[in-house]
Amino acid sequence: MSRRLAAAGAATLALVLSACGGDAGEEPEGGTASPSPTTSATPAVETAPAVEVGAGPVGVTAQGDDAVWVVVSGDDQVVRIPASATEPDLEVAIPGTPLRAVAAYGAVWVTSFRGERVLRVDQATGKVTDRIATGAGPEGVTAGFGSLWLVEQDAGTLARIDPDTRRIVDRVDIGVGARLVLAGSDALYVAQFRDDRVLRVDPRTLAVRRSPKVCTGPQGMAQAGGSVWVACTFSDEVVALAPDTLEPGARTEVSGLPDSVVAVGNRVLVVAEEGPRLVVLDAATGELVSEQALGDDVALYDNANLDLDVSAGEVWISSFSADRVHHVPLPG
Repeated sequence: MSRRLAAAGAATLALVLSACGGDAGEEPEGGTASPSPTTSATPAVETAPAVEVGAGPVGVTAQGDDAVWVVVSGDDQVVRIPASATEPDLEVAIPGTPLRAVAAYGAVWVTSFRGERVLRVDQATGKVTDRIATGAGPEGVTAGFGSLWLVEQDAGTLARIDPDTRRIVDRVDIGVGARLVLAGSDALYVAQFRDDRVLRVDPRTLAVRRSPKVCTGPQGMAQAGGSVWVACTFSDEVVALAPDTLEPGARTEVSGLPDSVVAVGNRVLVVAEEGPRLVVLDAATGELVSEQALGDDVALYDNANLDLDVSAGEVWISSFSADRVHHVPLPG
């Protein structure tokens, strides 16, 4: 367990369970089978602008250009940061170790990993209007095709939620250990972290196509430039997949444990845990365009995760270890 996790207390311990694919409510017996952090000295970097948000921020979601919402897992809450603000203006309690969020359908939907709930938060008032019971280990959530889609990590299912009735209306088997879900242009894509694969789910029929083994530790995904781009945390690379067949294409080395991905125009933005660091790739070729160190934190090695989103011309990146969310101008 990392120093940061120990300091954050029992609530943040659930992040270890989420990262390792353990069952909710169980203590992990040992470490994740992953590389050990290095101890080599690195030059200090100037920390990028940031907003302090509380203990252990993970998920980030943009409410258009008006605000960003940050899931503060260690403090069991989600906070809102208005555009151009230097601090949150709203804090909403989300019991049960919240992890991820998506702003859609007039609300912010937040997953509660231990609480086995998705909570609907009114964007204007911060009032929790609905609490939707889920299967074990709700983690990644996205919006698309008129629905919300939720990875129930420890139950091994992808749940479809009707945003009007606030009910789960469908489930599909995706296997235990999946992490995140992306609503692409024609299909849903699920990162099956445990199996090192990506799944394609037809939103109409719920038919599932499984990729060959893609890399080690697929997590964040984004669709751009005719490909689905997947951050592969433990193989330090970002891999392009064909959207229909899931056949791997271009591979780009991204050191420092690439975690989450977002697409903006012809660019793919990747956050690597070490730093964290913002890496920009060309969406057509996968070539490195630029990279920027935001801090000097060590990599998390699957004890927790980072996230990013874009709002009002800025990229917002969570820093779990530093208890803040960085914001920098959107790279050209």
